[in-house]
Amino acid sequence: MGFTIFALFFGLLVLICFLLTIYMFLRLVIAVSAGKEVPKWMYNIGQGFQGRIHIDYDDITENAALKAVLLFILVYTLANIACIGIIYYNTNNFMLSLYNCLKYQLGIAVLSLIFYHLIQLISTLISNHKNKIFRLYSASNAVIAGLFISLFTLTLFISMTGFPEKPVVVQIDKSDIVIGETKVAKLLSDGFYFLEKDADSEIVNKRVDHFYYGELLELFRDDKSYGFVSVTPTLKDSDKLKNCTITYYRIPADSEVLSEVKFNNTDLSKLSIDDFRERDLTDIFSLHPIEYEEVRNDISFTLKIQPSDYVIWKRYSVEADFNSLYKPDKYSVRAQHTIWE
Repeated sequence: MGFTIFALFFGLLVLICFLLTIYMFLRLVIAVSAGKEVPKWMYNIGQGFQGRIHIDYDDITENAALKAVLLFILVYTLANIACIGIIYYNTNNFMLSLYNCLKYQLGIAVLSLIFYHLIQLISTLISNHKNKIFRLYSASNAVIAGLFISLFTLTLFISMTGFPEKPVVVQIDKSDIVIGETKVAKLLSDGFYFLEKDADSEIVNKRVDHFYYGELLELFRDDKSYGFVSVTPTLKDSDKLKNCTITYYRIPADSEVLSEVKFNNTDLSKLSIDDFRERDLTDIFSLHPIEYEEVRNDISFTLKIQPSDYVIWKRYSVEADFNSLYKPDKYSVRAQHTIWE
């Protein structure tokens, strides 16, 4: 839970940086429109945002300062469009293109800053006259600095948290279990039950494991076992069974009801080890994650969806295990999040 709180705090910091940048931009627009000066603290920020070569920016607010900011925003926008376009051309996946572009924001900002100064330099050389003074404005540099810092923090936040992914759905006959979201109350209403447990039984999450949260219970309906589920108190250490979240599902491959169980509409009873050896795991389960990782061993196969730290967004794993004779042993789906650890 502590990591989640830290990540949320960092996300709030990113938001504050963007809001401050927008505020400085609006102050510049208003000041130019009214023929006034921006606050002195904006000049100080602009003077403080320096490279290795120190530049004495002009503490003057005029229309040219606003034009300089608009030029940088235009260059930055075009750089992002080009980045998304190039990645989309290679992947044909817009969400993947958007995610990768978000990860590259710091690099895009640096390149935009370089092109911005080159355009300014070329424009000055082309249109330079004897009586024209070329100025670098601290007010415009303050807005650019704000955007640069905002993008820097955004890049760190994206690298820390990853990208939200769709959860994996387990279908049991006509009942859907969205791993990491479905409450036990829904299973109970669909006719499932647990031995020696009722809706009001207390479930305790001891927080001693990174994979199994709460309690692992065998799932029954019509006197048939439908595998095992982890029932987890959602935002506290203990709760009534009916309020708990299903965070894990596992079914043995020799179960008599295996043909009634599907992972994301994939019939488990029709799978063999050859499928896992010869095909991508995303294709087997018809999943289209933006970022994922496949872990393959001789008799064990795992698809990790959202492989970044699961401090904000849940990580989902689909696992298939085989025995020494290469026959199916068990299939499972899990959701992970630090709020349960």
